[in-house]
Amino acid sequence: YSCLSPFVRRFPLGKCRVPSNNWPYFHKRPQVRMLLLAAFCVAVSVVWGLFRNEDQWAWILQDTLGIAFCLYMLKTIRLPTFKGCTLLLLVLFVYDVFFVFITPYLTKTGESIMVEVAAGPTNSSTREKLPMVLKVPRLNFSPLALCDRPFSLLGFGDILVPGLLVAYCHRFDIQVQSSRVYFVACTIGYGIGLLVTFAALAWMRKGQPALLYLVPCTLLTSLLVALWRR
Repeated sequence: YSCLSPFVRRFPLGKCRVPSNNWPYFHKRPQVRMLLLAAFCVAVSVVWGLFRNEDQWAWILQDTLGIAFCLYMLKTIRLPTFKGCTLLLLVLFVYDVFFVFITPYLTKTGESIMVEVAAGPTNSSTREKLPMVLKVPRLNFSPLALCDRPFSLLGFGDILVPGLLVAYCHRFDIQVQSSRVYFVACTIGYGIGLLVTFAALAWMRKGQPALLYLVPCTLLTSLLVALWRR
């Protein structure tokens, strides 16, 4: 709702307001188009909740809701300094690498704790999983993929953590009145890191700590642009 409302407010239709009443929330007389938007958002959430385990198409709704959640969080949470961004990214970089690569040596099953949290336990009879990831279908031409489609997973943290640096670069561009050079460079760095992540996932065929690739790509890109513009 928060992500779509700026676009809906640009529409010339549906500007009329609800008549005067004493109902909760409706007494503020919201516009009809905003009520329709709210109903649409609720409907998308309900449909996903009912069909969340349908691998053929429900992942589209989960990714849509996940992207909207990440955008809302990036709009709400702001880091004040580049030093703060760097410290946060480095701490979570170590955290991600530890829980993906080190914890298999500390657990009885030999499974990564982070991978089990994202993908769900392999020995569980239920298909329920935490909806805290974006699901990207893998290119698989096997007929078996029609019944059990394989997915690559990207956790919300892998979007939000580097995204805080990208958002900071955007605000810094506005503050110094530059031509969005830091924002564009950091976004390109994130894209490169994401491609490297999926390449490593396809090559190693095991869960990867995305921050291992995303943090260096975004941080080094921002630092190189800053040194170049000194």
